[in-house]
Amino acid sequence: MTTPSELQKAIINDAIALRGSILTSYAQVEFLLADISVKLDLKFPYLIKDRIKAVTKIAQRPGYEVYKAELDKICAELLKYDEMRVFMAHGFVTLTTDKKDNHELEYRMYQRVGDGKFNLVLITTTIPRLEDAAMEITRYVSDAVQLFSRIYNEQKLEG
Repeated sequence: MTTPSELQKAIINDAIALRGSILTSYAQVEFLLADISVKLDLKFPYLIKDRIKAVTKIAQRPGYEVYKAELDKICAELLKYDEMRVFMAHGFVTLTTDKKDNHELEYRMYQRVGDGKFNLVLITTTIPRLEDAAMEITRYVSDAVQLFSRIYNEQKLEG
């Protein structure tokens, strides 16, 4: 094992910051889905699929149906980020660089495939691709927060 170069340290620091940005972004919407359910149903749906189901039902209620299309869109788009969130939260990451300072990040994790069996799954990426993913999820979260803010204000859900 060799000591990481300054470039390798910078790449790792960027990867850590982007990982945090992606996880934090996902968590914002994950919380909002639970929060509206708790406020309106006094239930805490733990799994993301249950949070989405709860919000989908809320969107069908009188007074909330005006938000249905937007809530459905927010819920559907969240699932688009789920695999990335899982890898960011649970993946073991390694960095490889070459003599031209090109780099690749590899995330590894086990996924259950049933009957006590697991598969090792690998994905590879680079800092520019993680930056793009972080910007995309940040835009999505901004839209979601604006929607929930509007709902909370219009429906007087905040004390």
